[in-house]
Amino acid sequence: MLAREFSYYPEETLEVKKKVRKKAISKKKQNNSLLKLFVLTIPFVILGISLLILSRYANITTIRQELTELEREKVELEKVRMNLIADLEGIKSSAKIEEDAITKLGMNYPTEDQVVYISVNYNTIENEEKITLGGRFSKILSFVSNLF
Repeated sequence: MLAREFSYYPEETLEVKKKVRKKAISKKKQNNSLLKLFVLTIPFVILGISLLILSRYANITTIRQELTELEREKVELEKVRMNLIADLEGIKSSAKIEEDAITKLGMNYPTEDQVVYISVNYNTIENEEKITLGGRFSKILSFVSNLF
């Protein structure tokens, strides 16, 4: 019996050692596969980040081009505005209006015999309004209407 136990015991240790080796080998294979997976995902992550940064730079460039175009358009509109202001000043001037009236419309300044002077006596109109009842009534009505 001793022989059997003695011969049986070493075989069992060999089987245990084989199992331990198999577990160690399988753990190494798992570690290698995780390492390979990690090594493969890093370039894809870096590529994704690079593409994201590149797209943001492209967006910035597009916005800068739009800004440059708007600034150019603003300068052109300012030039047009200044030209319109200069034209308006020329049209509003009294000399231009007088020249257009004489040349285009055939108007002339009135002569002395065409001028009629009217004299109005302001004092008599005010006195009549104060004296009459109608004048006082019209003042009251004008005062009330001015309130609204």
